[in-house]
Amino acid sequence: MMKNSALLKNLFCVILFSVNTFVFAKDVETKSETNDLKYILSFDTDISMTALKNYGWGLGVNYERKLTEFLSIKPGFGHMTCFSDITVTTVNLKLLSHYYPLSNGLDKLYTGAGVGCDFVMYNNNTAIPQDDNVSLLAIIGWKWKILPHLMIDPSIGWKLYVHQTDNHKDVGKYLNDGFQWGVGLKLFFQNRKK
Repeated sequence: MMKNSALLKNLFCVILFSVNTFVFAKDVETKSETNDLKYILSFDTDISMTALKNYGWGLGVNYERKLTEFLSIKPGFGHMTCFSDITVTTVNLKLLSHYYPLSNGLDKLYTGAGVGCDFVMYNNNTAIPQDDNVSLLAIIGWKWKILPHLMIDPSIGWKLYVHQTDNHKDVGKYLNDGFQWGVGLKLFFQNRKK
């Protein structure tokens, strides 16, 4: 019975990793009759996978908005509650800016940089202070539409902590730092102006 539950949990994690982002996006027609993405709202399951590894649940939400022809801003929020040794609750806030040198929309090659904050709170019988971490973020990736309503987004990045408290010995289990990589599959819906 234990082997079957572990197998199901691992299978569920693989499925979550394969489809790590669902996206709702709005397209508008430009004068050249090509679609130009204006914003993307995505539900990122990277936090969900970290929570599952620690016997919990969580979800991240990102909103990317085009600011200028080649520049966008992307705030994000994530929440996770884990029940491993103790009950741990995390809140993640981040703000990135993406630059698209090959596109005037939110697709093709992009590079990005920003900042993030991770707040980790512990709930157990001993009084462990919470952990507060501030990080610098860098990312490079490529987004493209492979089907009319499907976008793929492979990316690599780095998360570097510039302020880190280690009040709990296992705080690293609940934070994703250092080198990061992933492939996002994004479903989006288009509303075209007539």
